[in-house]
Amino acid sequence: MAAILYSERFLKHNLPSHPENAKRLKSFIKKALNFPLKIINPNPVNIELLEKVHDKKYIGKVKSASLAEFDYLDSDTYVTEFSFEAAIIAAGACQTGIELIRQGEKAVLCAVRPPGHHAEFNKAMGFCIFNNIVIAAIKAFEVGLKKIFIVDFDAHHGNGTQHLIEKIPEIFYFSTHQFPCYPGTGSTEENNSHIHNIPISPGSGDETVTPIYTETLPQLVTSFSPKILLVSAGFDFHTLDPLTNLNVSDKGMETIIKSVFKVAKIKKIPILLTLEGGYNFKVLENAGEILFDELSSFPEDRKRQKP
Repeated sequence: MAAILYSERFLKHNLPSHPENAKRLKSFIKKALNFPLKIINPNPVNIELLEKVHDKKYIGKVKSASLAEFDYLDSDTYVTEFSFEAAIIAAGACQTGIELIRQGEKAVLCAVRPPGHHAEFNKAMGFCIFNNIVIAAIKAFEVGLKKIFIVDFDAHHGNGTQHLIEKIPEIFYFSTHQFPCYPGTGSTEENNSHIHNIPISPGSGDETVTPIYTETLPQLVTSFSPKILLVSAGFDFHTLDPLTNLNVSDKGMETIIKSVFKVAKIKKIPILLTLEGGYNFKVLENAGEILFDELSSFPEDRKRQKP
């Protein structure tokens, strides 16, 4: 049975007037109980693991900022008295998810917030505090999974993820994102042997985006031969999202999600996903339902992968 890592404490990090608020996760997790999935309450990340990804002084800054009732770490990223706890538990969910995979779990979803893929080594960006997906990747290294493929289908480029792994060729970073768009990174000029950005023009829809996931992604994963698939799952590529200008439909979103899972199934590797962006509540609810269905039907007969 696949696992969901989720905590009510994620909901305490909240500013109702902000696009990244607690209602996002409430919408996303709404239908989880309709599926045969384990829901596990994660613990905070091990501080030593967190310090392998983020500057110690920056971690202290976030903790100090959260002692106040309210503050901003940058122009977009707020903190309240509950934000540091939520952020270290979100990172801890990714750590725990990898530990579950090492123990034989096949598929894990980290239903967390705040999101993470914009967070840099020493600064918050774009609603993100700690880089959850990179924490998962470094933990995967620690447990012996030495080749890692990160898929990022959030409509914004994961600048923090790319920068944090750019000197680690054993981690492949694959991203589709609206371009130009915040944060301004992710052009094809940044590509190399283990970074593959596919910028997408505003207004693009299913006919542009879905073939990337049904055709290009499987080829790249096959070529790289990873031991695990990590996914930054953001749903702001949808046509109803208020912050972006892509036009992917409900059907297109389903195709993207199912295509990512299909790659893991065909390659017989475990998959861990963590929630990133997406700011339309109904879209998040639908995305959650598709993900829960894929998790509940993920192959159970595969033996644990050896590193």
